[in-house]
Amino acid sequence: MLKRRSVLAATAGWTIVGAGAVRAQAWPSQQVRIVVPYIPGGATDTAGRLVAEKMSALLGQQVIVENRGGGNTIIGMELVAKSKPDGHTLLLGTTTLATNAALGLKQPYDPLKDFQPISTLADIPDLIAFNNDIPARTWPEFAEWVNKQPQKVRFATSGIGNQPHLWMELFKSRNKLNMEVVGYKGSADAIRDVLAGHVPMICDVVLPTGNHVKAGRMKGLVVASAERSPMCPDVPTVIEIGMPDMVGAVYYGLVAPAGTPRPVIDRLNALCLEVIKDPEVKKKFGELGFFTTGSTPEAYLDKLKAETVRWTQVVKDNNIKVEG
Repeated sequence: MLKRRSVLAATAGWTIVGAGAVRAQAWPSQQVRIVVPYIPGGATDTAGRLVAEKMSALLGQQVIVENRGGGNTIIGMELVAKSKPDGHTLLLGTTTLATNAALGLKQPYDPLKDFQPISTLADIPDLIAFNNDIPARTWPEFAEWVNKQPQKVRFATSGIGNQPHLWMELFKSRNKLNMEVVGYKGSADAIRDVLAGHVPMICDVVLPTGNHVKAGRMKGLVVASAERSPMCPDVPTVIEIGMPDMVGAVYYGLVAPAGTPRPVIDRLNALCLEVIKDPEVKKKFGELGFFTTGSTPEAYLDKLKAETVRWTQVVKDNNIKVEG
């Protein structure tokens, strides 16, 4: 009797494994779409299209990008959260999976429960740059100059509440810098005012600000990565100036709706890792200022949880409020 039960249990186990394998083999059974929660154009859209193009070639199945911008990425993310969990609708997740919750924005989904992380893809680090007229060259000289000013030194950011802004608030607090934010609707206007001297400095990701540093139109203070950025190779990293805890970036990854079968997630994870190891993909990401990454689904989830905690504290400590 005991032997018969063991056989039945083993048979049931093989049935479950077999069903999972069948689901993985059946995917993809149709076109796959990657929802990019931004309008066309820009680094996020370009990153999504790079991934989709390479995935299409590897799968032999069309992978398309669908842009659903608006609502601080909430519109696109809601679409994916409420899609059928079969691996055919995916989200190019960004830092807003953590920062929207940190900012207390109302979201029609739970970013940590209604999505299944697949893999991180790439990071684009934060960069502090300042107008050439500021009489400083090094980090100690810059910190001394800031705190000698009679009024708070203003720094530009491409949007209140975005990751570079939150990172700069953390950097400012950690170093007791007498500064305040000036928010813009995008990098272009912020950069223009720094170049013109209307605002002395900017914190943004390395593209496009890094191009201005590389061309000598601005000075680079520090880049928030573990290694120097090819966009501005002469700018020291946070590690080099003694702040390893200040590594920070806008990061990208692929997520699926919660409930997507694990065999499909595992196949997608393997596919992501293959995509970002491709030399041409790495080269194109590098030209955009990204460092390619890659992770397990579990490591990506841990990152989202840690980033949510990190930015929630920054928002609270600095009383940051945004509409939404």
